[in-house]
Amino acid sequence: MHVTGPDSLSEQQKALDIEYHRHVAKGYDDAVTRHYHFYHVHSLHKWIRRLVRKTPNATALDMGTGTGVVASTLASFGCRVTAIDHSLDMLARATQSAKLAGTVDRIKFDYGDCEHLTYADNSFDAVTIQGVIHHLPDIMPTLREAVRVLKPGGELYISEPCLETTWVGRASHALLAPARWLRNKLAGSVREPDVSDHEKPISGPALVHAVQSLGIGVDVEYLVQFGAVRLLPERFKIWVILALSLPTRRRYGDLVFICGRKAAHGSPVVAQEPAQPASQPQVANSAPNHVRARV
Repeated sequence: MHVTGPDSLSEQQKALDIEYHRHVAKGYDDAVTRHYHFYHVHSLHKWIRRLVRKTPNATALDMGTGTGVVASTLASFGCRVTAIDHSLDMLARATQSAKLAGTVDRIKFDYGDCEHLTYADNSFDAVTIQGVIHHLPDIMPTLREAVRVLKPGGELYISEPCLETTWVGRASHALLAPARWLRNKLAGSVREPDVSDHEKPISGPALVHAVQSLGIGVDVEYLVQFGAVRLLPERFKIWVILALSLPTRRRYGDLVFICGRKAAHGSPVVAQEPAQPASQPQVANSAPNHVRARV
């Protein structure tokens, strides 16, 4: 009798993820990334500015770099970046985008597995993980690796779609469904990627607790997704989102943004068992599609 163990399931899920991103790599930035730019300016850019003030010419690892938007942003602020992904198609797109942005000379693109990094302990001043963790069947190996390679006192940035959706996000997704259908029909090859079956959004509070269990101090912000802001001028979008997020901004949302810092004393990090298991099988498969696309 054939028994499929956790390792086999993990490898199957990685294979699904690679295949999914092979199909969506070409149109991913046009269909997804550009719609999240104002979130990046609000959260990621602000975090990077603090990082480079604290550590000029900082070394940064971007885990699961995808099309390289975070890696190029880090490089544009003066960081020396290593960007890793297990999708060769995404790495090709990331390299091309970095060339166009003029940041490629400050980025080293590596093919590899975020659960098994080849970098030495305490290697980087900063680690970023954006839109990656909800792809994983078990989030702890990747989080442990991130903390392991982070220098004492180093900075950690994570952003993810959440299982706990807001009424704003659900209503927005439902209202814009006809427009998305029409746009995809007209767009041809450049269309919003379909959600891959293996993606399962994670509970925001569970993710925060998992990060804290590794000895990382965190500051957390939850924001809503409201698709209609795409119709507004760029400079107004975040203010609408912040206003809509105000009632739930510190408790739950459609997206979670975690800014963390590793303890400066340099003692080894010992993972405590989270009160709630942090593996992806715990989350519901029926999460609405609007929180299941990679950010």
